[in-house]
Amino acid sequence: MRMKIRTKIIASTALVVSVSLLLSGFFIYDYAKGIIRDQSIKDSRTKLAQVSFQLKKIQEQVMKTAEYIVSDEEIAALVSQPASPDIEKDYFRKQAVQEKLQRFAALNNFILNILLVPPGGETYSNYSGYEDYFADYLMQDWFLKMKDSRSGYSEPHPFFYIGGNRQAFSYVLKYRPIGDQTGPYSYLILDVAYSELDNVFRQSERDFEQMALYTGSGALLFSSAPALGRDDAAFLKQALDSGTDFQEDAERIALTDEAMNQGWKQAALISKKQLFEKINRVFYFYVIIILSGIAVTLIVMLPIIVGLTRPLSRLTQAMKRVAAGDLNTHVSIKSGDELEILGGGFNRMVTDLKDLIESSIRDEEMKRKMQIDLLMAQINPHFVYNTLNTLIYLAHAGRNAQAVEVTQALIGILQDTVKTGEGAVRAPLAEEKKIVDKYALIQQTRYPGRFKLRWELEDGLLDKPVLRMALQPLVENAIVHGIVPSEREQGEIAVRAYRESGDFVLEVEDDGRGFARSEADPVRSPALPEVHERTRGIGLSNIRERLRTTFGAAARLEIERGSAGGTLVRLRFPLTEAG
Repeated sequence: MRMKIRTKIIASTALVVSVSLLLSGFFIYDYAKGIIRDQSIKDSRTKLAQVSFQLKKIQEQVMKTAEYIVSDEEIAALVSQPASPDIEKDYFRKQAVQEKLQRFAALNNFILNILLVPPGGETYSNYSGYEDYFADYLMQDWFLKMKDSRSGYSEPHPFFYIGGNRQAFSYVLKYRPIGDQTGPYSYLILDVAYSELDNVFRQSERDFEQMALYTGSGALLFSSAPALGRDDAAFLKQALDSGTDFQEDAERIALTDEAMNQGWKQAALISKKQLFEKINRVFYFYVIIILSGIAVTLIVMLPIIVGLTRPLSRLTQAMKRVAAGDLNTHVSIKSGDELEILGGGFNRMVTDLKDLIESSIRDEEMKRKMQIDLLMAQINPHFVYNTLNTLIYLAHAGRNAQAVEVTQALIGILQDTVKTGEGAVRAPLAEEKKIVDKYALIQQTRYPGRFKLRWELEDGLLDKPVLRMALQPLVENAIVHGIVPSEREQGEIAVRAYRESGDFVLEVEDDGRGFARSEADPVRSPALPEVHERTRGIGLSNIRERLRTTFGAAARLEIERGSAGGTLVRLRFPLTEAG
């Protein structure tokens, strides 16, 4: 499929711009992808560090509260007193411890309960009336796991608080009173509201797929997901055990932070799909920029391309018109550049070509006319020469009446042959028949009784044009060179006209002596008799040349031996050209 140059330029421009922008976009996207990924991980580390900082503050506040309580001498003295038989005195002692603990609990709104358990097994809390509950409370698994530890945080567990259960985790401190290095251990339990952890993680959990907090003993203290999947839990465990703060596989990135007290560790899981959504947004934005760039480029380049290709299109159309033969074509290009010069050169070329063709046509017409005139000039002297010989003969014989008749026939022939224009080249077959009849009359006078002329004409051909003065020289040759030299008392000349395969065919056949020697190529003139060779040669070659000049290469003159032993001359030319 042939493309226009305008389409090629537009397509090439769009292709170059598109490929350039796409390649640059690919490299920029790949580079930006790495930067955004690293920056996202860095931001995630920062958020994770902020969470660790807040958790560490909670830890420090809880631990400082525990230190204050343990170091409070008044609380230590009240707790270390043995139970008094005086119920009232014992009540006020416990009431004093409760009030002291309430003051410490009031310092931190996230501490739900403070529980002191001395070696004797009594329980002191900032709430009264929960002794039986605390007795069962201390038998739960979370406390039994922590009982042998010096200090630490428990796993989440339920806590009955003001008429309802709440989720809590506890800081358990195993200690001896100050100054007592050998006595049994007491326990301080600070129940911390689990919602405090939830508040800390809620601010950052939407930035991560999952977040988890583990105690120093490895117990899961907090998880942003209701339940960690098996693969995610294993991946986080692997990241925590690796000792590094970064772990990655094909689908996830794990970040860890251990900047908290008591061996706490937090781990965050980042989905690469979620991470690359941010990058993809950048990619989509860049695709829009690329498409916009292509559109702007085409909008800017299109008028320039059209301005360049429109003159070329005009030149192309003009060249097609010239190729089709329209030499009046003119192209107007006002671009002010080389294309305008090219257009002007094309116009000059077409003008020169038109002038050259017109000049060639005039020259050919003149050449053709001169050639025909020259050929006709060959015929007239030749014919007149032979006719005058006849008149001389009649004059010598005293046959004046016949001389007058021959002279009138000669005058009629000469009047017909002096025509000019197209009439000097072609003539209807009927006119050529009259000329031949007049010529036969002249020759009958010269050679009385020696020949008979017979016409065999196909219907509808008398008005068809044939080559002027073609039949008369052939009939003359048949008489002078065929019949007269023969030994026949009376010869016969047949003149035929018929159609054959789209051609007009004229034949002149005699039954005279025929060729003097063996026949040559029938298309060409065979060898002519020795006598009068020059006169006969001029007549046949003259007719052949005029045939070609008038009817073209398809016309030809053929000579062959006749059926009765004489000579047959055939003229063949296109019938369409003939009429």
